[in-house]
Amino acid sequence: MFQRRRNAYAIIMYHSQLLFVTLLGALLFGAPAAYASRVLELSDRFLEVRHEGVWLVKFYAPWCGHCKMLEPIWSQVAQNLVDTDIRVARVDCTRFTSVATEFSVRGFPTVLFIKGHKTVEYKGDRNRDEIVDFGRRMDGPSVHHLTRCEDLERMRARHKVFFLYSEGEKDRDGDGSLKDRFTRMAEEFQPVNYFFSAPPKCIGQVAGMTTPASPAVYVFKDGTSFMYDEGEAAERNTTFLDWMSKERFPTFQKITYGNFYQVLKTGKKIVTAVLEENQIGKISMRMQEFKDTLEAIALNTRELYHEHFVFGWVGAPDIVNSVAMMNLPVPSLLVIKPDTYQYFLPEGDVREQPPSPQAVLELLNTILDGSAVPYGGDSFPYRLYRAYFEAKNSLAGMWRGNPVLTAVLFGLPLGFLSIICYTTCCCDVLEASDDDDEAEDVRHEKKE
Repeated sequence: MFQRRRNAYAIIMYHSQLLFVTLLGALLFGAPAAYASRVLELSDRFLEVRHEGVWLVKFYAPWCGHCKMLEPIWSQVAQNLVDTDIRVARVDCTRFTSVATEFSVRGFPTVLFIKGHKTVEYKGDRNRDEIVDFGRRMDGPSVHHLTRCEDLERMRARHKVFFLYSEGEKDRDGDGSLKDRFTRMAEEFQPVNYFFSAPPKCIGQVAGMTTPASPAVYVFKDGTSFMYDEGEAAERNTTFLDWMSKERFPTFQKITYGNFYQVLKTGKKIVTAVLEENQIGKISMRMQEFKDTLEAIALNTRELYHEHFVFGWVGAPDIVNSVAMMNLPVPSLLVIKPDTYQYFLPEGDVREQPPSPQAVLELLNTILDGSAVPYGGDSFPYRLYRAYFEAKNSLAGMWRGNPVLTAVLFGLPLGFLSIICYTTCCCDVLEASDDDDEAEDVRHEKKE
């Protein structure tokens, strides 16, 4: 409900600002306000010039509510990318269907980064910073080489997570296998992560790190770094891709609609603090305390749980309510098994209140030793019930947000359906009754 109100407010503010800019542009310049916008409006001729330059294009439909909510954000994206070679544009897919067909657009809005023959869809959260970061990351090389050690410190301050390759000070990567694997992974994960290379001496200047004697790959996150150990990976029968997939997120992070399925792909069980943000993205003191508790557990027990769990929190309970198929209390704890969609809850009374640190640790240990009882799943009956639960929650949310509109949307079709059913069924009964009356009259006439 808070999200819908915020979205409605954003739409109202956007149209008010657009009207003001239009009037101002007409009064001052006698020209449409389109000149004041940095967003290019494309037509089907875009197909002729798509290979010229770098494009960040929003595919939209005028009737799409999500597209309208993205519109003010898209204008901000264009403003923030004005210092780059990226052309921020949009195309109306209801008018230029050939463009939507060419890029296999299935839903709205769809954001694509287009550079030459490379086309990458943006699948993150629809906010300015995330989209701008995506555009800048995709516009550059998959691996950025840092020539100065000061640049490494700047990257550590700027990015929450990034991967780095360094040649060895003594032993060079003779066959180039590690560097080749790093480059391939950088190309695959470029839409979501940053990748750098730096001289060995720069690694030695980072606090707590030593200059690598042989080629090495590091992940920098949570204020520290971790090195990829090929020997340990061989013992665990894991690949370089497995390691990178598991390390590409911070130890404790916010889980949103935009990254939820990416977190599932890590293969780790997801330990989630179920919280609820208000209209301005804040949480209550009680929720903040539980969030801080879970974050401390995640950071202080890395050696015990890092290989098995990823920790995070949600500000929109609907994300995990769908998995649990019930409305969880806030704040609360939920652990999700990604491959089966089963979930675990603390036992006893802790379901009704934030569990203590001891209760959290006990739950994690019982999950690891296999004694914890899982709930839910992804079998066909659960899928049916999950679909029913989501539909029921969506309808309830619509009713809370705008009961009059919801009544009209569902009342009119149901009313017409009722009339059709009544006329179809009852008319046959009335006709049958009339036939019986006529037959009875005929029998009476014969008797007389």
